Amino acid sequence: MLFAGKGTGLDSGSRLLFWTTGSLLLLSLAVNVYISLEFGRHHRILDELTDSVAAIAMQRDTLQSINRSLAARRDSTSALRSRLTSLEMRLAACSLEATYPGYYLIINTAENNFQLRYGDMLVRTGYCGTGKGWSANDSGLVWDFSTPRGLRYVEKKGTNPYWYRPDWYWLEQNLRPPRPDQVVVIPETLSYDQQIVYYRDSLTASERVWVAQVPGALGSYKIDLGGGVLLHYGTGLGRNVSHGCVRLSGSDLEALYRALPVGAPVLIY
Repeated sequence: MLFAGKGTGLDSGSRLLFWTTGSLLLLSLAVNVYISLEFGRHHRILDELTDSVAAIAMQRDTLQSINRSLAARRDSTSALRSRLTSLEMRLAACSLEATYPGYYLIINTAENNFQLRYGDMLVRTGYCGTGKGWSANDSGLVWDFSTPRGLRYVEKKGTNPYWYRPDWYWLEQNLRPPRPDQVVVIPETLSYDQQIVYYRDSLTASERVWVAQVPGALGSYKIDLGGGVLLHYGTGLGRNVSHGCVRLSGSDLEALYRALPVGAPVLIY
């Protein structure tokens, strides 16, 4: 190798070219070494990421397995609870059959039917409509419209009932409950039957929405079980459609109204 120093016989231009070429070779070598080192580092990082992804996938599979197991246990617990409740209600029904000396009512919210009984004798049966359970509007407000289960009693009865619309009637339709000055009032000077005709024929559909005290919506009778739970006229029999009350046909409602005295047991399961 020739060195560009004294005695080499190279002029200054040649020496500059020599040194420039050498510097470029060294720089190229350094770049290659750096690239090789970076490639190795990134390869190790990629291997570590691959191992991490594999570990996360294993954890995910484990969590999914645990979740399935918990879901199965939850479903099993729910089924056992439902069976226990059903058994308790059957025991209560047997107790009523053996001890209660009068008419009583049994309501099945799963099958949506009722039985009017007197002791061990079935007097009348038919379909009813019970609570539809959880419901929500577009704003995210949530309600539980299930029919309360358990043993209740007839607290009071009445004829020609009004439906006093609660706030959820409007909220469920994504409407704001009306202010007092927005409520449409049916003239109280009219008889109950005349009020029904007025509501149906004299008001437009948009006006009927803002009536807070509605005549005729619940039928001709009501049986009050307390806690806001009524037996009244309604549609959707045989299904879970109500907001917690029990809907009946007009003829069944009248029969139950006449048969069940205040204090009569009503078993809902």
